[in-house]
Amino acid sequence: MKTLATLGPAIGAALAHDIGFSGGPIRDPHPLPFAAEAEMLGNVSLRRRREFGWGRHHAREALCHLGLAPSPILSRVDRAPLWPTEVVGSISHSSSDCGAVAGRSSNVLALGLDIEDQEPLGADLLPIICTAAEIERGEWSSSRFGPKLIFVIKEAVYKSYAPATGEFLDFQDVNVRMNEQSGLFEAEIVNLQKPMSFGSRTINGIYLPFVGGILAIAVRFRAA
Repeated sequence: MKTLATLGPAIGAALAHDIGFSGGPIRDPHPLPFAAEAEMLGNVSLRRRREFGWGRHHAREALCHLGLAPSPILSRVDRAPLWPTEVVGSISHSSSDCGAVAGRSSNVLALGLDIEDQEPLGADLLPIICTAAEIERGEWSSSRFGPKLIFVIKEAVYKSYAPATGEFLDFQDVNVRMNEQSGLFEAEIVNLQKPMSFGSRTINGIYLPFVGGILAIAVRFRAA
């Protein structure tokens, strides 16, 4: 099984677009932030400083994949990263790993990344995370991650949808179909009361296991 750091080519091939990705373990010593980032971060715990340092490091590596020079990536009030104006991106971390994805806004409307540890989803969370249709299909049954596949995919979908639309989704607002052979998914927004800012109810993406966990990337490309 591949490590998180080696998933970039598989992600690029699966999405068939120029999406920059970088990821790896959270460890010490951690990369130092830019001066403006350090000032914004302030006096925080070592854990937060470590997560922030690696998150920004991988964000800059993802930008380099797009041919863009490294630059400070500050945060909004809600701690979401402020990407360069020509970029759409997402940063995620688990307790042990961190990664980032980025795409040019001229090509990508929305992009979301979620990285999770390999611990299984608690049985009590199944009816909260999964729709009745997802439970009936049980597409995760042959995976060692079980229904946590649905969780990581929906988290990626939310992280792509909210920044692009200013709207939020609940777990029951999204119905996921997975293709075990390709690792691709299609997520449909099933609550019709939610505004359809994308002009479509579907968001597509990829899910990939790696040593120690699993990631999902949700992406909505602009129409050609």
